[in-house]
Amino acid sequence: MKRIVLAALLLSIIIFDSRADADPTMAFGYLTNTSGDSNYDYLETIFPNSFANSLRKSFNINVLKPHEVNRLLAKDDCTLEKSYKDHDMQRLMERVSADFFILGSFVTLPLNRVQITMSMYAKGSNTVFTFTNTGRMETEIFRLVDRIASIMVNFFGRENLYRSVSVRPGARLGIITNIDGADLNDLYYTFMLKGYRIAGMQGNYLKGIVTQDEIERFKFVSAVNNSFDLITDTRTFTFRFGPWAGERYLDRISDIRYVYRVYDLEYQKTRNDVLSKLSARFGGIDNLLIIGFDRGVRRAWVRCLDVREKDLVWMQSNITGGTSGEIAAKMIERMSSPVEE
Repeated sequence: MKRIVLAALLLSIIIFDSRADADPTMAFGYLTNTSGDSNYDYLETIFPNSFANSLRKSFNINVLKPHEVNRLLAKDDCTLEKSYKDHDMQRLMERVSADFFILGSFVTLPLNRVQITMSMYAKGSNTVFTFTNTGRMETEIFRLVDRIASIMVNFFGRENLYRSVSVRPGARLGIITNIDGADLNDLYYTFMLKGYRIAGMQGNYLKGIVTQDEIERFKFVSAVNNSFDLITDTRTFTFRFGPWAGERYLDRISDIRYVYRVYDLEYQKTRNDVLSKLSARFGGIDNLLIIGFDRGVRRAWVRCLDVREKDLVWMQSNITGGTSGEIAAKMIERMSSPVEE
C-alpha cells in the first residue's frame, strides 16, 4: 500500500496536457482467462472491476468498468470483446471517450498463484505498454491488485516509469547511447564511481556512432514479459502479384518476406539470439542500458534489459540534469533502490 500512497503524488502530473483541465478517464476491458479452466471465468470481470475500484478509491479518477464500457458501446450496436488487435484500440477509446484503455489476460499457476498480463493504451500515443505480474490467488490478491494499480499510475505519469527489479552496484552493464566525448566520459565515470562495471560496447570516439535519430528507434522494446511497443497496422501491408511480375520484382518480394519473417514472425528468437551474442561478444553482460539524450544533453530516457532473462525490467522518461553525469546519478539512484513486492 505504501507504493499506492506514494504513487498518488503523481496524479497531479498525469500525462497528456490536452487533458490537464479534467480528470483522466481509464476504461477497462476484460482479463481473458487463458488457463483452460472455465472454473476461473468469473475472474474475467472480477479482476478489472477490482483494479478500477482501487484506482477510483486511491486516486479519485474516472474509471469505466467492463459493464459500463459495454453500455457505451451498445449505442453503436457493438459489444465489448475479450481481446482486440492493437490497431483497434484508438477507435475503441474514441467510442467510449476514454483517455486510457486497459485490458489483458490471466493464467493460473501451481501453488494457487495467478499470472496477470496487462496491456495499457493511451489515447493519441499510438503505443502499447504490456507487463506481467504474479501473485497468490487468496492471501495476496489484494496486494496484487494494489501493486498492479500502482504500476498503471506510475507508467501514465510524466516519467512513464516502470521497474520490476533492482540493478545494484557490481552489475556489468552494456550501454548504448547517442552522446560522445566528454559527455560520454562523464556518463561512464558516474556509473563506475558507484561500483558498476562497464562493458566496452561503445568506445569514446570523436564522433558518436549512434545518431539522435537512430537512438529514437530504440525507445520501443518488445521483450519476454514486458514490452513498450509502437502500434502498427499490418492490414496496410500487401504483396501484389500478376503476370507483369518479373524476376527482379519476385526477388524483391522474397527479400521483404524474409525481413518480415525474421524481424516480425520470428522476432522473439531473433531478439534472444542477438542479446546472447552481444553478451558473449563483450565478455558477459548482466543488463543492457539504452539511454537516449536530447541534443542539449539535459534530458534523457532509459530502457533497461535483463540480458539473461531477455526481459524489459526498467523504463523511464524525462530524466533531467545539468550534465550527463547528473542524469546518470539520478538513474543510479532509481535503478539501485529496492523494488517493493
